[in-house]
Amino acid sequence: MGARRRAWAVSIAAVVALSGCATPLEGGRPQAPIGIESIDPTAIAPETLVGLWRVRDAEGEAPETWLRLAGGSYPLWRDCGFVEGGWSASSDRLFVASTPFAAVSDCGGDIPAVPWLESVREVAPINDGGWELRDASGEPVATLVVDGAPDPIANAADFYAAPPEVDDEVRDRLREPAPVPDGLTPATRDQLIGRWVPVGAMHTDAHVELADDGTYTGSDGCNGASGAWAAGDGGRFLATSGLSTMIGCDGAQVPGWLGTAGRAAFDGELLVLLDADGAELGRLVRA
Repeated sequence: MGARRRAWAVSIAAVVALSGCATPLEGGRPQAPIGIESIDPTAIAPETLVGLWRVRDAEGEAPETWLRLAGGSYPLWRDCGFVEGGWSASSDRLFVASTPFAAVSDCGGDIPAVPWLESVREVAPINDGGWELRDASGEPVATLVVDGAPDPIANAADFYAAPPEVDDEVRDRLREPAPVPDGLTPATRDQLIGRWVPVGAMHTDAHVELADDGTYTGSDGCNGASGAWAAGDGGRFLATSGLSTMIGCDGAQVPGWLGTAGRAAFDGELLVLLDADGAELGRLVRA
């Protein structure tokens, strides 16, 4: 895994491939994201999280830290560049963010972890038009506010330092998934905790273990994976794809099912993971 956390310098072409669109800066400061002042405190539109936010009150972070939440990806800006990972959110305020998988920087070194961001499982709007980020126990870990922007760096496209646009592609990516189909029972968070293996005989150790702290470990049978997960009402389910090795395997794409799932439900004692359209990704049984 150490080999996957090297190489801060990334080419501009690679940066563009990982990016979305952005709106320009006005007077050197980012435009405010839309619609936050009208959010109901018990439900949100996930696309209203999209924006360029200054990070406050996060353990270990300097004042000059920004989090750019784009359509499924985040750069977290620090003093000399940024790390990048993935994120997702739901209308019932669930939030997950992956371990950084890339970095663009002027200062070199390995890709650093972001423990406070990886611990977030819930978001809540705050009075000044920003967000409070909370961990699995409901404790605040950081706040996000609109306040300035990072300085662009030479080896990254300028739009990384500007707020992203909320377009139809972003809305579709963050849309609420189809309800759990008739005949299945929505899963609750407590029911999901534990070790699960795919239905059917397997010659490899494909599995996932969902921990109470909102993390998971798993395997497709050959490649280990880990990440974050959260569950809410109506079987709503979120998980990051996490870091993984890349060995060819005759197994089952259990970690991939998690990262794609929008809902989790039960057919009797079988756990059924469903994508955004309500189609089955896979079935698992408690180990």
